[in-house]
Amino acid sequence: MNKANRQTLAEMARRMKADDDFLILTHRRPDGDTVGSAVALCIALRRLGKRAYVCANPEAPERLQRYLAPYEAQGETRDQTVVTVDIPSYTQMEPLSRRYSGEIDYIIDHHVANQMTARKGKVDDPSAAATGEIVYELICQLGVPLDAELAAHLYISISTDTGCFLYSNTTAATHELAAACIRAGIDLAALNMEFFEKKRRARFEMERLVYNGLRFYCGGRIAAITVTQQMRRDTGATEDDIDDFSSIPRKIEGVRAGISAYEQPDGSTKISVRTSGDIDAAAVCAAFHGGGHLCAAGCNLALPPEQAIEAVCAEVGKRLFD
Repeated sequence: MNKANRQTLAEMARRMKADDDFLILTHRRPDGDTVGSAVALCIALRRLGKRAYVCANPEAPERLQRYLAPYEAQGETRDQTVVTVDIPSYTQMEPLSRRYSGEIDYIIDHHVANQMTARKGKVDDPSAAATGEIVYELICQLGVPLDAELAAHLYISISTDTGCFLYSNTTAATHELAAACIRAGIDLAALNMEFFEKKRRARFEMERLVYNGLRFYCGGRIAAITVTQQMRRDTGATEDDIDDFSSIPRKIEGVRAGISAYEQPDGSTKISVRTSGDIDAAAVCAAFHGGGHLCAAGCNLALPPEQAIEAVCAEVGKRLFD
């Protein structure tokens, strides 16, 4: 983290200490980073004697919901200090929380070119592997010591957003925070088992269907998978079961870009793009009003999966041959 961001965080902490009521927002289809970051910040603020809650997110998968539920706000709330964590744009706000889009006080994020505005303070640091790294710095600025409860949520944040420290966004700072979490007393084996090892039978059934439908483009340099609504019904797979499927096509030798197409209930398609870094995934998705990071990004297309894959393949192809 650079000096300017540290100074901004210090000012953010000073202002937060003067506020009393907080509502923390997570993004749509929440992952471990947004939930872990939100809950960690909520706990820290409560330890300072503040009233703090996380806005309910009905899209949270079961595995994350149990971490989120104890801190969720009950009913609609107003006149609170609103904080967003890991939300790069207004379109990525969970539908229930969009009513606060004009009332955001603080923004904490690590995506490239966060498009949102805040009334009191904003830190957007793409050098951070996860928003949890920035939240940890803020918690330190708030003067709240790290213990096992706080550390568990921060570990969920950084480990899930780095693929258990396998992805290229992992840095020395990421490992240093993981070490701090271990020293604080987290149950490392249990967390890793829950988020990276344990799988339901429905997950394996879905994997079989996905691998059977795997397709290649541009001489094997692009691989694509599809998850349809019918496949979900046939296997009983939940959002939690498929939340890391986007990493599958990129793992294949020779593939420079992996595309994962998830059919939505309304017939549209959620696209996830993963690359080796020589192709800008965020730029590919920006062509469809999406965004993300250099190696991982997403967008939504009002097309069925087959047509959505063809459109994104064409955009990736422009960059393959540049």
